[in-house]
Formats: sequence, structure tokens, C-alpha cells
Amino acid sequence: MTSYRRGDIVLVDIPFSRADGRKRRPAVIISVDEFNRAGIKLIVAAITSNVSPPFRPGDTLLSEWRAAGLLKPSAVRGVLATVDKSDIARTLGTMAAAEFTRVENNIASILGLTVAGGHRAS
Repeated sequence: MTSYRRGDIVLVDIPFSRADGRKRRPAVIISVDEFNRAGIKLIVAAITSNVSPPFRPGDTLLSEWRAAGLLKPSAVRGVLATVDKSDIARTLGTMAAAEFTRVENNIASILGLTVAGGHRAS
């Protein structure tokens, strides 16, 4: 069984919200590794190549998108989803720790959570 880690960028089949079918999209795993090992679900944040402002609260423009395995300039959206591991087509790469900390802090801000000292839980 493939193991998934916090900060991994994956290509995942996401179901449409208002219609039948799925669309394959990149996403970053934000759930902690203990959660990821414990079952069949992962918590991810959506990634988009639509990097034109305005950005919404919780969005993070990625500066190291190429190194993370993405094909185009991208941003992580403050849009979370729970996905089955079986819906992941493949792992594209891993986000740099400093960049992931920015993503983590932006997501925490829209959820009203505090990330102590930018600590990256695993």
C-alpha cells in the first residue's frame, strides 16, 4: 500500500459537486501523517493553475511550483476535501517545508486556528 505524507502533492479524482462524474486535479495533503496511516481517507487542499488575482482568504500563491512537481504556476486554494486513497492517481512531488508552512498558516487562518510558531505537525 502506498503511504502518503503531509505536504505531498497528488493527482486525485475529485467528484463534481453538482453533477455526475469526476475531474482529475492536483491537491496537497494537509492531514497529519498519523491520520494518513490510520485509514483510507486523506484531507487535501485544492491546487489551481488559475493564479490571477483577486485571491480569496486562505489561498497561497506557490513560488516553488516546479520543484513541487506541478506543470504550471499554481496556487493552493483554501478549499479542503476528504478523499479516499484509492482516488489518488499518483504522487506528483512534495512541497518545500517553508512553502507548506505558508499554506498551513493561510488555511489555519480561515478555520480560526493558530499554528504555534509555524510548527509543521506530522
